[in-house]
Amino acid sequence: MHTFKKARLVKSKAAKGNYIMYYVWDVQKNDLVRRRLYIPKKYKSDAEQIAFAKDRIKEINRLLADGFHIDRKKTVKSNSKTKNIRSKTIYSIREATATFIEIKKAKKLYKRGIGFYSNNLERFLKWLEEQGQDSLWIGELDYQLIQQYFMYLLIHRKNSPKTYNNTLGVLKTFYNECLKQEWVEGKNPFDKIDKQPEEYGSKNKPFSNEQIKDIKEYVLEHDPYLWKIICFIYYSFMRPSEIRRLKVRDIDLKKDLIWVSGKISKTKKRDVVPIVPGLKKIILEMNLEEYHPSDYLFGANQTPSTTKMGENYMGKHFKKVKDNFEFDEDHTLYAFKHTAVVNWYEKEKDIRKIQKMCRHSSMLMTERYLKSLGLLDDKDAVSELPEI
Repeated sequence: MHTFKKARLVKSKAAKGNYIMYYVWDVQKNDLVRRRLYIPKKYKSDAEQIAFAKDRIKEINRLLADGFHIDRKKTVKSNSKTKNIRSKTIYSIREATATFIEIKKAKKLYKRGIGFYSNNLERFLKWLEEQGQDSLWIGELDYQLIQQYFMYLLIHRKNSPKTYNNTLGVLKTFYNECLKQEWVEGKNPFDKIDKQPEEYGSKNKPFSNEQIKDIKEYVLEHDPYLWKIICFIYYSFMRPSEIRRLKVRDIDLKKDLIWVSGKISKTKKRDVVPIVPGLKKIILEMNLEEYHPSDYLFGANQTPSTTKMGENYMGKHFKKVKDNFEFDEDHTLYAFKHTAVVNWYEKEKDIRKIQKMCRHSSMLMTERYLKSLGLLDDKDAVSELPEI
């Protein structure tokens, strides 16, 4: 076990502000070296800085206690079992990641999803290359090396909890595919890396009724086609990416249903979404009977078409709305769905209905989602607590 000095918060009047300091063992220097992690500038109050530091100190000290250390010349030794497996199928980490991406493409993962996986894996490969470990066989990836990478993300790259957790998710998925393809045996070493605590639902703030009124007036005057998109998000609870891929045939006005195929659904299963009166009014205005069933509902040139709407169309057009009203980055186009949830819950308080409409897999997921929107506070229930 390598020696270390635990992380602690240091308050500083210097320009960079407060920081977390710890000492880690450096194998090449044969001594402890000091490391600092400055508190991000976005945490301005003492309470915010202390909360951030508390989480980071806990994680750093756990990693140090688990044996994290600096070793720039580390070599990984393969045991006999590893050699036997390697003789069957030889996949370097770089070969495995390339094949993994090809598998994802074959499964028709969308372009953005492919890019997300590729970028995270390429960053990992680049770091391995800097450590002289990029030629390792996939089975030689061990916990100590992986731990060093996530410590690097935490301390040197200063990843936010969300970015850190996204990277962890990608690498877990990648290694699970390696296990599934039998390129390696055993357990997933990434499972031993803990996620970072992160705020849930910080984005996509719901709009107030006053904001909705102003937005509607502005959009109908300057970009009426965008209002149709907004109505689809609000009334159907669908994601913009799902709406963009809908086809004319998916709209069933006889049964008042939208058929969401597994190819476009966020659940990867076929779903149905009811068409409520407010949305039906919008759909009838689109005169869908004039178009071919295979046309994309939101196509090029603001009409159903054989060519679907551009990938950046919605975001580009809604940015003009955000700029006009000076909304912050948390007010997104998808926030209209959250607005609908808030309005519906405040009227009916029926969690089961909201779970079905949001297509959540469990009630727990819906409860967590509602809490992130400031709902489920139970103030009325607590107000009835008997006095003592």
